[in-house]
Amino acid sequence: MEIISGTKIAAEIRESLREANEKEDIKPVLAVIVVGDNQENLVYVGLKEKAVASVGGETRLIVMPGNSSKQSLINTINELNQNDNIDGILLQLPMPDHLEEDKEEILSVIQLEKDVDGFTPTNRGLLAGEGAWFVSCAALACLEVIDRVYPRLQGKRVVLAGDSFDVIVPLATILLRRGYPVSIYPQYQEGLVNLADILVVEKGGPEIIKGADINGSPLIIDAGFYWEAGHSCGNVQRDSVESNEGYLLPVPGGLGPILIAKLCENLSRAGRQNRG
Repeated sequence: MEIISGTKIAAEIRESLREANEKEDIKPVLAVIVVGDNQENLVYVGLKEKAVASVGGETRLIVMPGNSSKQSLINTINELNQNDNIDGILLQLPMPDHLEEDKEEILSVIQLEKDVDGFTPTNRGLLAGEGAWFVSCAALACLEVIDRVYPRLQGKRVVLAGDSFDVIVPLATILLRRGYPVSIYPQYQEGLVNLADILVVEKGGPEIIKGADINGSPLIIDAGFYWEAGHSCGNVQRDSVESNEGYLLPVPGGLGPILIAKLCENLSRAGRQNRG
């Protein structure tokens, strides 16, 4: 399989954004809210900070105590909504358990034009009618890869394995709106890879898909993440599929970097809209 480098694609996207922002003197500002001291969250935020800086933007990090109340978080978001110097607002997920249960209500407070993650319930709903201000960065990252491999999708069978609101649901909505046949499964099942020209697999299991399981030459976008035997991996056993025909966006170095580049793309667009 041809291994697709998400790192390379992300670098191309960021460089294009940097040039455009520099030319138009756009310096977008992203506010990131982190509740608690989840170390994994802080690592992801650091990666986003570096990416935003690379396109000429700035990140303002707001770290709130882990025991923060729902109302205090809503108040913080509202302050950022009213700040004209903030172009995008990102609430880092997951939050502590006592806030996760109210996640939808909290996300709904973010202004649609600042929702650069595309996570607000309203933006997600508007996507079905092509009216969303912003689309989930993970779904956009998958589309970036699909469009690069198959500029024309006519006749291609798409199988999506998963049920997440940030990857599978928005991606299915967009592809269906484009008129492509899409099959959706809550998680990967044996043999699904052979029903697809394009497989996006988010839920399955560590390295559950092996080279011996693949008969055709699909494009596989691995959207899973596991920590197995001391290393990160996805749903696909990369080493075993390298001699197969087709394409693989692997884990690590695949979807993650492109997702963050798409965040920078949404943020840059928010900066233009805010200054327009």
